[in-house]
Amino acid sequence: MTLSGWIQRNLGANTPVSLRLFGLVALLLVALALLFPAALARGFVAGWIVAISAGMGASILVHTHRLTRGRWGEAARPTLERLAATVPFVAILGLVVILVQPLVWPWADGSGLAEKPDVASLYLNPVLFGVRTVVILAGWSIVAILAAGFGPQGRLASGFSIAFYAISVHFASIDWIMSLEPHWSSTTFGAMFAITQIALALGLLVVADAGGSPGPRDDLAKLLLTAILGLAYMQFMQFLVQWSGNLPEKIAYYVLRGEFVWRSVAILAALLAASAFAILSRTALRRDAAAMRIAADCALAFLVLFLFFEFAPPFRDPVSAFFCLAAILGALAAMLALTMASMRSNDRSPLAPLRREVPR
Repeated sequence: MTLSGWIQRNLGANTPVSLRLFGLVALLLVALALLFPAALARGFVAGWIVAISAGMGASILVHTHRLTRGRWGEAARPTLERLAATVPFVAILGLVVILVQPLVWPWADGSGLAEKPDVASLYLNPVLFGVRTVVILAGWSIVAILAAGFGPQGRLASGFSIAFYAISVHFASIDWIMSLEPHWSSTTFGAMFAITQIALALGLLVVADAGGSPGPRDDLAKLLLTAILGLAYMQFMQFLVQWSGNLPEKIAYYVLRGEFVWRSVAILAALLAASAFAILSRTALRRDAAAMRIAADCALAFLVLFLFFEFAPPFRDPVSAFFCLAAILGALAAMLALTMASMRSNDRSPLAPLRREVPR
């Protein structure tokens, strides 16, 4: 049977729309995989990182609220729990990440670390990368399941969950992003990755108005403001320390990103962060749902460009950069759609009026 005949038979007018759409998407992915296998793999990893980051950010916010309490967590809890519940499912896709190592990371095929074979053999090698990824994702899945409302809900469980996350997120940031440039390192990058995950979850909550009333809305906006300021500050301090240190392996990171395209991305990201700060720092605006949506849109756009700026430049390939940006935007759109659907489900709940009037 010819390809046109197969399409007519399986995706014809009598086939349900959803099935036809799925088939067309599958055909498109197969075609892209044949034409641009490396670019598609890199885009997949970039989008996967965004998807699991949003869920993990929500999980850590749930555990933090169980330890500290506060009206923001009570109002946003149903949405946070639904976001956290996505982590085990996204984690399964980590198996694909392990399989596509040679297409994404320069050290996975034995190259990229010729000057430091000891590092390649002891840490950056495919087997240990796979083992670490499995351990991290298994641990994160347990943390997320606890955050989603299954199993122990006490302060002890939340404390251990946050402790495991604080350690594992550093290894995740090194393996999944920093090792794209194996000769470059930063002691602050793990913390920046953790803040990015929490900021993604907070941005989704604020866009969806998970606070529901001025008080919780104001609290979530303050948390988002803190996350954006923290990420911007740590990124600037990393630049200040490494650039002034003038070490070749450190400077190479910034020389690559000093090209016009990446410099433009950095400037646009800085403008978006400044716009979010300008709105979030105003008390009156923090209580306004429309203003908060604009601020959260700016914050999420800043986070998208930050991840794009960190992940795509090492490939030095416009096609890979396009796939990475498209995948990051697609993953964020999917998580935003899930958040909005969760909010609509919350609004239909008989407990919705109680959540809108959460006491201090």
